[in-house]
Amino acid sequence: QGSSPPCPGGRGPPAGAKERRRVGWPMGGGRDGFQPCAMDTGAAAPMPLWERNLVVTALVVHVLDVGLDLLVVMLFLAHMQWGFFFGTAGVILWAWLVSSLYISFGGGSPAPGDIDDGGVADRLPQFFLNFVQVQIFAEAYRCVFHNGDTDYFHTLRLMEAILESAPNSLVQLYALIIWAGTGDAPEGAAPLLRLSVFASFVSVGLGLAMWEQKVQFRASCAYVVGVAVLRALEVASRTLTLALFSGLTHPYGIAWILALDYAIMLLIVARHRSVHLVYGFFVALPLVLVSLEPFVWRRQDHAVPKDAYYAARIAEGFFMWMVVLHSQEAIDLQVDSYSVWVCCEALAFITTLGLYCLLPFVWCVARRQELSRDVDDWGDETGKELGDYSDSDHDFHSGGEDHDDEASGLVRHKHADIREDELPPE
Repeated sequence: QGSSPPCPGGRGPPAGAKERRRVGWPMGGGRDGFQPCAMDTGAAAPMPLWERNLVVTALVVHVLDVGLDLLVVMLFLAHMQWGFFFGTAGVILWAWLVSSLYISFGGGSPAPGDIDDGGVADRLPQFFLNFVQVQIFAEAYRCVFHNGDTDYFHTLRLMEAILESAPNSLVQLYALIIWAGTGDAPEGAAPLLRLSVFASFVSVGLGLAMWEQKVQFRASCAYVVGVAVLRALEVASRTLTLALFSGLTHPYGIAWILALDYAIMLLIVARHRSVHLVYGFFVALPLVLVSLEPFVWRRQDHAVPKDAYYAARIAEGFFMWMVVLHSQEAIDLQVDSYSVWVCCEALAFITTLGLYCLLPFVWCVARRQELSRDVDDWGDETGKELGDYSDSDHDFHSGGEDHDDEASGLVRHKHADIREDELPPE
């Protein structure tokens, strides 16, 4: 599902498949596949120029996003803003740790006992290289200069986008409203925070759009661009509204609203039952800020279906905007940070309006390209085990078992009709 089918006429994977088997996708296994193969040689086809340029662009966005986050951490440390310092630094360490563990020991690594599995001795160096952000440069170099598969590179980008970029955009917008607009902040604090937040929005939009493209490789360029813009508007609308609400209910409002939303996401995951509830405890964390799964997946394959997700977002947004409008007098009394408040209000309104104007068009195109989360294994036995999480596979396998039982029962019934003194018909 993540890429083109294997090379026709070949019994085994093409050269380089061992490295591509490491690719894992956060919402399920088996997202890896094979690049298109040349019919005569069995070698991987040359990477298109647009995909090569996309890898370079994504790497530049990654470097800017991570670099600006580190500069913001140093800014908070230099001016002893301990709450924002521990918040931003904690998000960065959390994102790097979870991403490295997932790639090295989780869904992104080979299964234990697999021919590609080198054991802990092979996984530990991979863990440390990924943690210090070296692995993504190595993958980009392999993709651009050695015609490598891009799945692993975009997996690393996706993990950084949903685990670091989205949470840090909220923390930094919160700091921009509460601290950077006051007289206590240095002159360059506000521009640095704005630039870092903008880079986070671009990172999230690009990361989720590339997941969409890798899942549905027949998607048009216009659709992928539309998804990237939609995702950037989505995370911008969400974080800007949360930052405004949190600034007006400082210091405990942000904790209460995030805890409430996390509980709502868990409730939807438990009721929908597309993934195990234990897995839902983890996946509900990034869902607090942005919807993860590709639009082209069927409703039953989502951990939180898009209709339920956006319905919850509309209800929460309406509540938070009522609080913001009710507290407008408090905003008008701000002296130093009044312009920051007004700009955030205007941007929150514009991004929310753009999100819900663009959403129906992306939704309609995605329904025409709808596909199952689990039709991607190309004969891999592990895909059948992962299918147990999906309604589609459950129905398919149960239907197959019923058919087998029916057939065997028919044979038994037919044999029972044959008398013992007769030979069965030829």
